Amino acid sequence: MKLRTKQTLAVGAGCLVAGVMVGLGVWQMGSYEESTRDVSAERAALPPESLAEQIADDGQIADIYGRRVTLSGTYDANYQVLVGQAPPLRVATLLRMDDGRYVTVVRGTVEEDAGPAAPPSGQQDVMGIFLSSDLTATDAPATGADLGTVRLQELAQEWPAPLVGGYVTLDAAASAEQGLGEASLLLPEVGGSPTHRGYALQWWVFAVGAIAFGVYSARGFAVDAARAEARRTRAADAVDASEAPVGDESVAQA
Repeated sequence: MKLRTKQTLAVGAGCLVAGVMVGLGVWQMGSYEESTRDVSAERAALPPESLAEQIADDGQIADIYGRRVTLSGTYDANYQVLVGQAPPLRVATLLRMDDGRYVTVVRGTVEEDAGPAAPPSGQQDVMGIFLSSDLTATDAPATGADLGTVRLQELAQEWPAPLVGGYVTLDAAASAEQGLGEASLLLPEVGGSPTHRGYALQWWVFAVGAIAFGVYSARGFAVDAARAEARRTRAADAVDASEAPVGDESVAQA
């Protein structure tokens, strides 16, 4: 087989293998992107759960963060704060549940220069998204706000106990019924599986290696051909040397 043919086959095989590995890497990256898709909206769309039934006697909360919950009780207007780093500010009000526990309810939003509407009186049936404390605890509150974010640990120092370790955000319709604007949901971000991303990078590294190996093999064929040609040249020179006359025979006889 000719040298050029061998080199072409080596490089072509490396590129073919690399193409397969690139495809596998793209598939793995697609799996990674699928694992990073926002499942928070899906959790929020699940059927609501009773909040009281999801809290154990010792205060432990089941895996209901990011889901809709239902609860009933009465608001306490004496415990209410404005929350936010910029208008509109969220209105967080304390609600005493029927079982005697307390929960923070974000009823909606108001503009910075507007005071929050008083919470409705009497027994209330509430449904909203249940979330844990906001993560951006170091953000400074805006002018007119009491807190930069909903920090339940801080509220628990001043509000009645036991305070549930999470807060409920009402939807736009419920907020509008109370004369408030819609409060945005700070849903938790869901990270993707690093395993898929690692596999994708691994396949792409293998693809580069396959191409490099093809090129290395092609160069190896060239080196082997050069060495073979050198050996043939040396062998031919040796044959020519052995067949050459060693001297003039007539002179030797004289």
